[in-house]
Amino acid sequence: MGPGGPGQPPYGGQYSGGQVPPSRGGRKWLIPAAAGVAVVVMGGTLWAAVSLVDFGGPQPESVLPGNSVAFAKVDLDIDGSQVMDLIRFSQKLPAEITEETGEVEEDTTGVFAEAFAEEFDVDRAEVDEWIGQKAGVAAWPAADEAAVVDDGMALAMALSVKDAGAAESTLDRLREDGDLEYTMVDDFVVLSEDEAAISEYNEQMSAHGDLEGNDTYSGDLDGVPSGSIALAWMDLGAFGNLTGVDQELAAEFGTGLDATVEGRMTASVRVDGDYLEARMDVFGFEVDDEGLTWLADAPGASVEAMGGLPSGTSAAFAGSGMDQALSTAWESDGLPFLDDGSRSEMEAFFNSVGAPLPDGFTSLLGGSTAIGLSGFEDVSLGSEPSFAYRAVGGDQAAIEGFLEESFGGPYSSMVMPEVSQDGDTVVVTHGGTGSGQLGEDDVFQQTMQEMDDAVLAGYFDLRELLVSGEVRAPGEWGAVGVGVSVVEEGQRAVVELRWAPSAG
Repeated sequence: MGPGGPGQPPYGGQYSGGQVPPSRGGRKWLIPAAAGVAVVVMGGTLWAAVSLVDFGGPQPESVLPGNSVAFAKVDLDIDGSQVMDLIRFSQKLPAEITEETGEVEEDTTGVFAEAFAEEFDVDRAEVDEWIGQKAGVAAWPAADEAAVVDDGMALAMALSVKDAGAAESTLDRLREDGDLEYTMVDDFVVLSEDEAAISEYNEQMSAHGDLEGNDTYSGDLDGVPSGSIALAWMDLGAFGNLTGVDQELAAEFGTGLDATVEGRMTASVRVDGDYLEARMDVFGFEVDDEGLTWLADAPGASVEAMGGLPSGTSAAFAGSGMDQALSTAWESDGLPFLDDGSRSEMEAFFNSVGAPLPDGFTSLLGGSTAIGLSGFEDVSLGSEPSFAYRAVGGDQAAIEGFLEESFGGPYSSMVMPEVSQDGDTVVVTHGGTGSGQLGEDDVFQQTMQEMDDAVLAGYFDLRELLVSGEVRAPGEWGAVGVGVSVVEEGQRAVVELRWAPSAG
């Protein structure tokens, strides 16, 4: 813990760097810096995709306030195993990407220096002398109105420093120009816009300690995958209240303007040898007291169900255990965002197709459900996309009733899909589909591996969806996959989004 913790001198003492008249005429550089801290480090090369090694050594959260509601960081220390993962991944990238980004580099030392020098118009070599390889940005509710940057929040950025004297030489000059204010803390320099913002920072550190000592924050980080490129953390309830996001969600879900949002999230990015993954973990998420407990008992078999779709499927969606989750929620009147009128309409429709609720969910969806779409290349010629639907354990008569209700009206011009039985699975097809199975495709396996617990999944084959002309070689672009898992009795949801290129 840096200075200013319990039993230590207040922040802003001997490290404050002197007093200067307050100025609010700065460049407001903190806002784009906060938004781009995990992006600018890419620097036109590929090595940043293997940056972090379990966030070793002193980290930016050790010098940023413990009452922060949002935080993001990047650490450019790398090791040999991550370089090997990067090399494997880079060999699979489309040629038109590698031609622009250049070769894999292991030297990460100049990235922050280049970004800082460009932002503040100083000599790169001068910055190289002192800047380190770690950066973090935090936002917290501002106690002093003069320190507010946006939405009632104050912001500060922490940069690791390897030569404090050289850093002060550069930063003192920038302070005199009114570009920033700073304070040195342990192995970091903490930057903000002006003296009011630094005073606010010092007061918050004295009152709340550092974020690293926040038990909620450190507990949430336990599940972040090792070797991540960058990390973000947010208190959704506090941040939503400050920014008005909670009211936007309330309007989106129709829960009323007095709705509240609760929960926290982490977001991280990492590279495996086969794919680039962005992951989000959400803890205790609720909107107007409606959470994810109704999904907690759903078995993770969506990827398996998706694998049974025909080969050549361009886009696929799947869910497992949705029938039981919906049945449980229906019986307990806990189906989110469904008022009495909508519930009555839904019940009447299911009755009309011979699938009375709650058992009707299983009749139409089965225990596992998957739908695949293909044939998009023919849409421009006036043809409809082909699709296949598989309901494992579904009821063929109920599904035929649903299709008759949906497609069989007197004014319908759509061709009635074909319905068949494949063991215990009801299969619905429309248009031409492949003869093999999607699960046999190498790129599908590469993309969806280790998502066995997903209750919801999606797959998008870029080789099929990207047409020639949009990219040079569609066959090199592989696929994008997404999986959603709900664990810990509904108190934690995990969303994984991957891109698995296929040039190698």
